[in-house]
Amino acid sequence: MFYLLYEWFYRPTGPLRFLRLFRSQTFRALCGAGTAFVLLYVVMPWFIRWMRRRGVGEPTRHYSELDAARKSTVPTMGGLVILPAIVLSALLWCDPRVGFVPVALGAGLAGGLLGLIDDLAKLRAGASDRGLSRRAKYAAQAALGLALAAVVLADGLSPIAPAHARGTQYLPGDKFGLYLGWANALVIMVFMILATNAVNLTDGMDGLATVPSVLVFLVLAIFAYVVGRTDLAQYLHFFPNTDAAGEVVNHHLAGAGELAVLCCAAAGALVGFLWFNAFPATVMMGDVGALGLGAMLGAAAVLIRQEFVFIIAGGVFMIEAGSSFLQDYIGLKLLGRRILFRAPFHSAWLHRGVSESKVTARLWMLSAAFAALALAMLKLR
Repeated sequence: MFYLLYEWFYRPTGPLRFLRLFRSQTFRALCGAGTAFVLLYVVMPWFIRWMRRRGVGEPTRHYSELDAARKSTVPTMGGLVILPAIVLSALLWCDPRVGFVPVALGAGLAGGLLGLIDDLAKLRAGASDRGLSRRAKYAAQAALGLALAAVVLADGLSPIAPAHARGTQYLPGDKFGLYLGWANALVIMVFMILATNAVNLTDGMDGLATVPSVLVFLVLAIFAYVVGRTDLAQYLHFFPNTDAAGEVVNHHLAGAGELAVLCCAAAGALVGFLWFNAFPATVMMGDVGALGLGAMLGAAAVLIRQEFVFIIAGGVFMIEAGSSFLQDYIGLKLLGRRILFRAPFHSAWLHRGVSESKVTARLWMLSAAFAALALAMLKLR
């Protein structure tokens, strides 16, 4: 909205010349982060009191090494505040005419709706393992991934230009990437399932998923800003292709910088949420938050064609998801025995006697290292 005020009313001279600030994506990104933070800081205490009056707590598994008695009294579904705060901040500070933003927001809200249905099912059953079946969640996430792939790859729908970038997977260390065409739809579908579930699996302790999500959002914000600028994208050799003369030409993604504003708004909302979610937490994000944020992160990575950057920056998410896959599908189903003490990975540490706060702090530090490695991909291409 504020960007439109700049376009409608800005004049180089006169009392409204300050509106030129709203042209800057970096200024609007900072304002978006601040707006979302304030919204969380103001609204979340009311939400916590409202949930406590209704006795809505976090369902926990009886065999967990966490303090189940305390967790069961902590309000859940904090994503019902996080996602609206992100949407409101994006509406205020993003350019609403750029296609990148509504696609990423739509994916996040779709993931949040799936998580809300799962949370309500768990609350009715009174147990964390009595929500939607894995098959139902995977089917919904696959449908979301295919819908996103259709938007990304279709000529009339895609916000991505140039066209060759839509069907290309850009691998670490290879700036030219691997062109897949419409076969890329399957890769995007699998990636969206991975992204949404990885964040959800990580959200098992106070603040554990929040800080890695902040860091990944900030990494994607930097990449979105870079690939959205002609000078930086050409200097760093993004999206190269050969022209009619056979020369290699680098391209940028016009409008992708607005995703930087959205990602910073999401990071600001999560920092505000961390105020209440840090150990000992007074609210949990629930599946509505974890699946919504995972879908939004995945969609942002797909839209700027940096799925592998997400995998690197979200290394903690990948460890958590990989340990669960190893335990459930390789160990229990294929081998008939446990490979790890517990899964996901943070539960294995708890089982070995490491305190919850120490496990969380260690994984935060590891996440920061992965984020720094992902930023190195700006040059190591």
